[in-house]
Amino acid sequence: MTPLDAEKKMLRMQMGERRQAMTGEQREAADRAIYEALIADPAFQEAKVVFAYVSMPHEVDTAPLMRYCLEHGKTLALPICAPRNQMAFYQLKSMDELRPGQYRIPIPPIAKDRRCIADHHTLLIVPMLAFDEAGYRLGAGGGYYDRWLSQHIVHTIGICYENGRVDALPHDKYDQKVDRVITEASWKPAAETETAESAETAPAPAAEAVLEQGTEVPNGEES
Repeated sequence: MTPLDAEKKMLRMQMGERRQAMTGEQREAADRAIYEALIADPAFQEAKVVFAYVSMPHEVDTAPLMRYCLEHGKTLALPICAPRNQMAFYQLKSMDELRPGQYRIPIPPIAKDRRCIADHHTLLIVPMLAFDEAGYRLGAGGGYYDRWLSQHIVHTIGICYENGRVDALPHDKYDQKVDRVITEASWKPAAETETAESAETAPAPAAEAVLEQGTEVPNGEES
């Protein structure tokens, strides 16, 4: 293990302890605030294609986000672990389609006509344990998102609890930045949000996902 890997491992333990120290009420309130801030974000509102993920118990709850996408006509795709530690995204059309996959994480149907290919209009929601002001993130350690982001140009929004904010994270050339991070501290009342957004330039609108007639990949996922 390199010194960088050892430092990241220690940070993961520390961030995990911070999350475990949150009460159920605190997590529920934070999850709701993050959800409200995310669906109000101009990049999310304009996106027609959203690559998200099914959250684990220690992560920000993404179930409301997934339901919102399905109910408002957005193309929703979820990750599957592909060979050689790569990720592939498959479209989910209903929450009822989710079934247990590798690591017991629910996955969408794996079918050729459900495979989604990202382009520069795609919005990717990124999980993280910690983040810094430069946009670097600390993930679970598998490197799936860093590898995927090194091969695709997409708009990225990370979601994380505010207690995961640090001044600077250890990183190397393989670590990929996210465009922005939303925490429970990002949420503002509607009036404040409208005032702030009026001074910002909205990003380019997203395009529909491309469904590839490709080869199926084995079950699995990483978040």
